[in-house]
Amino acid sequence: MRKRRIRGAIRTAVLWALSFLILVPIYFAVINSFKSQKEAGLMNLHWPEEFHIVENYRTMLSTGRVLGSLWNSVYITAVSVAVVILFSSLLAFVIVRRNSRLSLILNILVVLGMVFPLQIIPTYFVCKYLQLGYIASAIFVLIASNLSFSTFLYIGYMKSIPREIDESAWMDGAGQLTLFFRLIFPLLKPVTVTSIIITFMSVWNDFGITIYFLNSSKNMTLPLTIYNFHGSYNSQWQLIFANVIVASLPVTVLYLFLQKHIMSGMTAGAVKG
Repeated sequence: MRKRRIRGAIRTAVLWALSFLILVPIYFAVINSFKSQKEAGLMNLHWPEEFHIVENYRTMLSTGRVLGSLWNSVYITAVSVAVVILFSSLLAFVIVRRNSRLSLILNILVVLGMVFPLQIIPTYFVCKYLQLGYIASAIFVLIASNLSFSTFLYIGYMKSIPREIDESAWMDGAGQLTLFFRLIFPLLKPVTVTSIIITFMSVWNDFGITIYFLNSSKNMTLPLTIYNFHGSYNSQWQLIFANVIVASLPVTVLYLFLQKHIMSGMTAGAVKG
C-alpha cells in the first residue's frame, strides 16, 4: 500500500512537471515582447536588460492595423460560430432522429468531413469563380471546415435524449422546428458550449485558410497582422511577439472561463443512465 502511494505521488509529480512545460512558450512570447529589437532578435529566455513594454505595444497597435483587424476577426468568428452551431445541431437532429438511408449517408459524410484534408487552392478558385468576395469566401470555407466536428459532437450527445420527448411534443401539435428549438436545443447546452469554444478557437486562430482569402491589409484578421512586422531582412520580433500576445488574449480568456464545459460537453451522452 505504501509503495502504491509512493508510485502515485511520483506519477503525479511527473505529470505536474510536464504540465508546466506549456508555460515555457508563453513566457518566451511575453518576455520577448518586453525587449528591444536587438534583444528580441536573440530569441532567448533571458530577462530583458531594459523594458520597452509601453513602447512596443503602442507601436504595434498604431502601425500594425490591429484595431481594424480586430473587427474583422470578431465579425468572421461570430458569423462562423453562429452558422456552425445552427446547422450542425439541426443536421445532428435529422441524423439521429430519422432512421433512413439519407441519415446514414449524411452520417458518413460527416465522418469523411473530419478525415479528408481541405484543398485550399481548388476551393480558392471555386470561390473566385462564384464571386463571393474575400471575407464571404473565408467565412464559407471556415464554416465548412468546422461543421463536421461540431455535428459529430451533437450526434453523440443527442443520442442520449429520449425520443419520448418528440412523441409528447407531436401529440401536443408541435411542428419539427418548434420541437427542436423549444424543447431539444435547450437540452443541448453542454455540448453547445463545447462546440462554441472549439469552433471559436479554430476560427479565431486560423492562419492557413485566411491567408489565402484575406490577402489585403483591410481584410486581415489578427493572426495575419503578424506579417506587418516580418520582413525579408529585418524582422521586428519584439512587435511580432506583442502582436501574438494581443491576438491570443481573447481566445485565452474565453477558454479559461469556459474550460470546464469542454470535457463535460464532449463526454456527455457517452454513457447512458
